[in-house]
Amino acid sequence: MSWAGAIAATQIAVQSSTDPYGLRAIDARRRDMGVSLEALLAAARISARTWDYLRAGRTRPQPRTLIKLSRALDRLATGEPTAPPPPMVAAFWRAAVLFLCAELGADAQIALAPDEGSSRPMDPAWMKAARARQLAFYLTHVELQVSLTALAEACRTSKQRVHKAARTVEDLRDDPSIDALLTRAAAAVTGKDP
Repeated sequence: MSWAGAIAATQIAVQSSTDPYGLRAIDARRRDMGVSLEALLAAARISARTWDYLRAGRTRPQPRTLIKLSRALDRLATGEPTAPPPPMVAAFWRAAVLFLCAELGADAQIALAPDEGSSRPMDPAWMKAARARQLAFYLTHVELQVSLTALAEACRTSKQRVHKAARTVEDLRDDPSIDALLTRAAAAVTGKDP
């Protein structure tokens, strides 16, 4: 290895040991873009306290936290809108549930009622409503590009329920009738042509 190569390798090692998770690089990019720290944290949905803990080395960042910060900077750089606020997410989900209930012949009251994790597989009305609810969770996640965790918080349900719904619908997407139903629902709720 040449001297120049050894010096470059040493600089990289020193840089990565002083900023092992890339937080300083994210902060430098933020400053270069002229974005306030508050704007970045709001766009990434990360609290100032979390940021302070990360910068002070009190906690190690989760990969998803670094991804959220990086994606927020990308959105701020391109002018792309940030994630919708929770009331908007909940309203979109409710509209999707209502449309899907109408399409599936399900009872919207059952679908929108908090069910506290109950399961009634022997009740056909409950099963139709549950299917509408699952499809609406998936549709909201995909159309609004909101995380499943944020979706669960906005809809005041468990993360497990939303994650299970997303997995279930992903498995159902092979069925052309489900795919067509989701396309119609997306067009109806977003107002966009399919």
